[in-house]
Amino acid sequence: MVEQRTENPRVGSSILPLGTNRFHNICANLNFYHNTHMNSPESIGQDKIFSAERPEEKEQPKEIEKKFFVEVLPENLEHFPHDEVVQGYVAIAEDGTEVRLRKKGDKYFQTVKSGGGKSRSESEVEITKEQFNVLWGTTAGKRLEKTRYKINDATTGLLIELDVYGGDLTGLVTAEIEFESEDASDKYVAPTWLGKEITEDKRYKNQNLALHGIPSKEGKDIVNIPEYDLEAGLNELTSLIREKLSQQDGPVVVEVAGGSASGKTSEVAEKLKKIFGGEALILSMDNYYRGRTFMDNEAEKGNVLNWDQPEALNLELLQEQLGSLKEGQQIEMPIYSFKASEATGTEVIKPCRVIIVEGLFALNDIVAKEGDVKAFVDIGTHGRILRRMLRDVERTGQKPSDIMKYFSEVVEPMHEKYVQSTKKNADIVLKNEYSPAVEAQRSGLHEVQLKFKAELDSENLRRLGAERLGSVEQVDYYYNPKDRNLVETDEILRIRDEGDHKILTYKGPRVKSEYRKRPKFEFEVDGETEEKFLSIYGEQIKSIRKERILYQMSGVAFSVDSVIKIENGIETNLGKFVEIRSTDKEKSDDKIKELVSKLSLPMSEGIKKSYFEM
Repeated sequence: MVEQRTENPRVGSSILPLGTNRFHNICANLNFYHNTHMNSPESIGQDKIFSAERPEEKEQPKEIEKKFFVEVLPENLEHFPHDEVVQGYVAIAEDGTEVRLRKKGDKYFQTVKSGGGKSRSESEVEITKEQFNVLWGTTAGKRLEKTRYKINDATTGLLIELDVYGGDLTGLVTAEIEFESEDASDKYVAPTWLGKEITEDKRYKNQNLALHGIPSKEGKDIVNIPEYDLEAGLNELTSLIREKLSQQDGPVVVEVAGGSASGKTSEVAEKLKKIFGGEALILSMDNYYRGRTFMDNEAEKGNVLNWDQPEALNLELLQEQLGSLKEGQQIEMPIYSFKASEATGTEVIKPCRVIIVEGLFALNDIVAKEGDVKAFVDIGTHGRILRRMLRDVERTGQKPSDIMKYFSEVVEPMHEKYVQSTKKNADIVLKNEYSPAVEAQRSGLHEVQLKFKAELDSENLRRLGAERLGSVEQVDYYYNPKDRNLVETDEILRIRDEGDHKILTYKGPRVKSEYRKRPKFEFEVDGETEEKFLSIYGEQIKSIRKERILYQMSGVAFSVDSVIKIENGIETNLGKFVEIRSTDKEKSDDKIKELVSKLSLPMSEGIKKSYFEM
């Protein structure tokens, strides 16, 4: 099996394991990223944490520790000092070297660790909450949470750090003891309430727990899940299914999971159905929603659920019915109506050779037990939210602001907790990243712009027949998602403050033209939605402040702008401009040329850049 990897990895690449050189390239990129985006007095000197030097080239502080299972919890554990810990991994190399982010209580840290066993090199610095939030998105799918208790061993005088894991690792309890020397470590006798030592068991390293969850009881070695781009991944997935078909006589259950708008249905499940034809059927997990009555009954008990968490589905019934199909028995699958928010009947499903189960929770532990081939379709947050917005506006007629609000309040938190965490159950990961050059065209809206570095006299404009529409001050704040660099993908995402209004705008990559032409959609948001948006798109790149006088002439809007750019706290006066724009997809070019001629502006001096790009 050949693992597909992209060249020139950016911050946030999650293809693992990383070769040593590739790991150090990521560290170097993080170093650049850190210096570029965290240029504050608090961060001075902290770029050292992302040094691309290999550990053997520079002496690092040593961490000497042992790790144990905990057989019996100490009495009155809750009375010991403790911290809530959340940590994630930015990058992990093949040799185990790691770049880690950790939140412990109200403090934040960046750490680089290298080496293995009981003695490791470690370098750690404290960072700000803002710096932590900027990088946290790069750790998606590589996180864990735990409560760390500090217990002094009266016999040895050593500190025992006892970790009670939460989330997908609930049930796991371990203890770590740090020593001043390897000799002290070798002579250590553990108290009786500690169990088996697991210092050398790589499966219980925190980085592997974050990636793969609790190791199987069979004690199998951890195998990193191969990742492919969509086309290569579909070919590999097809090969895995054919291999299973050759090995067993009964049905092969293929489970396809992934986040909302990841493409798990249209790009994977439906294409597999087409490949295997009459031998295959698709079971949509949507049919296993329990329905509105169940949700209301649970709410009355004080258990308020939403539709994006696994408890809203009857996963036990799905597991049972998959088992029946595998044994050659037909089932009565529920038929769920989204209009009625209830199951309205059943459909008889007979076994066939390939049973494709697709849904958010297709790799949930309950369902995953029945899968013969398991695939996870992965996409970053930026791609999922834009795809969902374009899809739901077209499919349901919802307002974009309502879609954004629901995504940020419900979909994204549930995805992190219940969907992304099941990636560890996959045999193969298919990367179906958002392609802005293709997909942004679906918005159906285009904006054509052309700018000129010029000043126009208001009296002369009046004589030419231009109608003054008013004046306004606008401040545009430009953002990057935590998993993508929009400058590299030629996308623009901003929130515009205009008086009492806040307008969110997305612009796709430029279309080849003598003007600045981009796909575009925008909508007004309230303060609450803006706050949720910022929790996803946390990195502000720069801002543009404009004093804008608005005109229209010959059916085309234009403005006379005084523009100031603010970047890294520094204001730059860009000067005065005339900006002409049109959203008429058919006649924009001709109308703009006509207006440029009337305003006596030299077409050869037209500027295609946005103010953001200047």
